[in-house]
Amino acid sequence: MKTKKLRNALRWLARIWGSAIAAFVLFFLIMDLLSGGTANSISSDEMLTFICFPLSPIVGFILAWKWEFLGGMIVLLGMIGLSVLRTDIITGYPLIAAVLIPGLIFILLGWPFKSQVPSN
Repeated sequence: MKTKKLRNALRWLARIWGSAIAAFVLFFLIMDLLSGGTANSISSDEMLTFICFPLSPIVGFILAWKWEFLGGMIVLLGMIGLSVLRTDIITGYPLIAAVLIPGLIFILLGWPFKSQVPSN
């Protein structure tokens, strides 16, 4: 019973945290697009960076409400991709960790555990 309560608490922590990040990033993305944005002359490197962040956390956190493991993996892979593509971002480690932690919680919650009930 205690494990179930802990899992539910972690689930809601990750959902609230991830939703706040997705809403925050989505707000700035929409404001950038409405103000004319920078999408006119974007290079392939910038497009890959855009896919890694902000697109992957937004999509990952939305999907994690239904499919925790998949959503968490999308966030994780996006943040790894961002760190590889933009090595200067590594200095902003607390910001990367703030996005990565709820994604890792979703991966942990969605990890395909074996059933603890013995089969007959």
